[in-house]
Amino acid sequence: MNRLYTLLLIWIFAVPCDVFSQSRKVEYQAEIGGATSAKPFWLHSNTRGMISPDTYLWGNIGIGSDFAKTNSRAFDFALGFEGTGALGSEEHRIFIDQLFAKARWQNLTLNVGLWDRPEEYDGLSASNGNLVYSNNTRNMPGISFASWNYIRFPWIFKKWLAFKFEYAEFMMLDDRYIEHTHVHHKMLGAKITFSPQWSLEAGVEDYAQWGGKTDEREIHYSLKDYIKLVLIKSGGENSSSSDQINKLGNHIGRHYARLNYNGKALAASLYYDHMCEDGSGMRFKNFPDGVYGLYLNRKDGNKWFKSFVYELYYTKDQSGPRHDRPATDEEIAEKDPDDPYPDRIVLGGNDNYMNHGEYRSGWSLYGQMIGVPFFTPKAPVDGIVLGTYNNRFIAHHWGVCGTLPVGKIDYKLLCSYSLNYGTHSTPFRDEQNRPITKKQFSLGLQLTLPENKLPFNTTLNIGFDKGHLLENKFGAMLSISKTGIF
Repeated sequence: MNRLYTLLLIWIFAVPCDVFSQSRKVEYQAEIGGATSAKPFWLHSNTRGMISPDTYLWGNIGIGSDFAKTNSRAFDFALGFEGTGALGSEEHRIFIDQLFAKARWQNLTLNVGLWDRPEEYDGLSASNGNLVYSNNTRNMPGISFASWNYIRFPWIFKKWLAFKFEYAEFMMLDDRYIEHTHVHHKMLGAKITFSPQWSLEAGVEDYAQWGGKTDEREIHYSLKDYIKLVLIKSGGENSSSSDQINKLGNHIGRHYARLNYNGKALAASLYYDHMCEDGSGMRFKNFPDGVYGLYLNRKDGNKWFKSFVYELYYTKDQSGPRHDRPATDEEIAEKDPDDPYPDRIVLGGNDNYMNHGEYRSGWSLYGQMIGVPFFTPKAPVDGIVLGTYNNRFIAHHWGVCGTLPVGKIDYKLLCSYSLNYGTHSTPFRDEQNRPITKKQFSLGLQLTLPENKLPFNTTLNIGFDKGHLLENKFGAMLSISKTGIF
């Protein structure tokens, strides 16, 4: 993978100057900032991994050129680089945020390297519009083949039916229980356009961890195994017992639906994300788990109120508290001799979101959960995070942004309140060993003075935590940044 980084850097900086004609823009960005020692939840969550809980000083620099041609049927390309250096009370870090080369032809794209996911809902959503893959961690290097936008079906469906897709492979390079874990990703979505104002989007998405190695063994995947992974099938006789009983690899998926309204003065979306990690989730046995959201956006210029988001996160069900139970003598007698659970009755519960028995670091990356940040990571053991200790919660999240009439200062306010229960297997308990609920309130306020007031953007972030899940904290961050075109 380091060789891939080197080749991409050579390509980016060796592109002939005449390629960047007047029609192509080369943009740059630079930022430097500092923070108090205490960083509440909304000062480090969803910062794409740039700010960690112990960061007190950081710098970021980037350069890139986006797709330049308006004619999507013509060949086009994009290149980019972004790097961060951060000083922390426990760890100093230097890493690459983005390093990518993208090619586009008609409505198809090929992406290679590290690249950011597009920001959804003006950055107000706690999950960035995806319950299982938020902006809470650094990027994974990989390669992706996808549609650039929705592709319309031909003939009679052309005006109202379209689809999009993505097929990708990534690599996890952080310190984890199974090193060099691969991540397979596929997505298929459809869009029905009822009128110029109304449309409905729906789809299914799957991430799957596979391969890698530990100190004891290396997990080999043949082509046949990989095909089974893609088709979400059980493993063969060379697979682990877990992969033979269940599905090959660790799958984390979602179903999603969005009802969109696009008027002259207002745009709105009503959306739902449903999480599934096994067959019971695919059959919606874990309903009502998921996120229920509403997004509103005013289109009539800079106003004190531009956009609003409300989201309800519910993950308590998980298909019930038990995966299986002891079988009776009569049930054992009726069982198939080849049944992997000869003395158990599988109920399909205790989905245990973001955790896995074999891939014990779970759905985490660089110490943070990849899903919505309300999933709380376990404390590292010898520098390795082993999943989450809190995946059952009810969370209310609000976000609003706009421009204050005084000083033309842009603001973004995030506010969340959650009830947290731990996991089905290990619920939170008090000193008398009774199950308890840990309440948590977190607030984040961002104020940005734009470049038309000073020769750079000045951003102040203030955060506050109060509750029993996280430590009570108040903190602030101040940064200056500059963006421009060469």
